[in-house]
Formats: sequence, structure tokens, C-alpha cells
Amino acid sequence: MRISQVGEPSVSLSFDLVCAEAPEGAGFVAVNLPVKVEDRVDEDGRMIAQICSSGGEPLAGKAIEKRSSAAWLVFRIPRDLCPEGGSLTFCALVDEVVLWQRVYRVVWRGRFPRLEPAA
Repeated sequence: MRISQVGEPSVSLSFDLVCAEAPEGAGFVAVNLPVKVEDRVDEDGRMIAQICSSGGEPLAGKAIEKRSSAAWLVFRIPRDLCPEGGSLTFCALVDEVVLWQRVYRVVWRGRFPRLEPAA
């Protein structure tokens, strides 16, 4: 099985409904990464989405497979794990094997986050 990224990550701010009036430092960064899944067979396990921040513990995301080849890796990352210039490593695993991995650098444009590929 192969997994590859097929577009740029979609990045936005996300807040809990009860925290709509929270201070600017509160909330989450939502990331949606489109991926393509190829050569999947029935014996392949479930795809797992995972992220690691600079020096942090891995956090689980959500892997969504809608069609035979189209999928998305969806993450809701605490904002404090996304400092300016910090790095985030996104992974897709199947049967505990990393099949796709990409490192991005966090960039803030005013109040809005972006991800840029790490060099």
C-alpha cells in the first residue's frame, strides 16, 4: 500500500463552542491534509493519522477514507503546540508502519496560522 499527499494542507482556527469568547491564546489549529491511497488490499489494517510537535508526544488525528483512493488526514492541534517557527510532523500509519510522513513549519500571519514545508 502507498500513501501520497495530493494537495496543500488546509489550515484554520478552531474553537470549542463553549470557548467562543476565549482569549486569543486559546483554541486549536485545524489541519486537513488530502492524501491518495494506492494498492490497498483487504488484509491492510486501518489507516491511522498521527502528528508530533517539536519535542512533543505523538497526538492522534483522524484518517477518513471516502473512496477507493481518496482520503484525508484531519487534525485538531492545541494552539500552544503551534508556536511561530515550530515544526509539526504529520504521519499516516497502517499496521504500525509509517507509509507517509511530512514535516511542516508553523507560520502565523497575524491571527491566522499557515503551514510551510520544512526545508
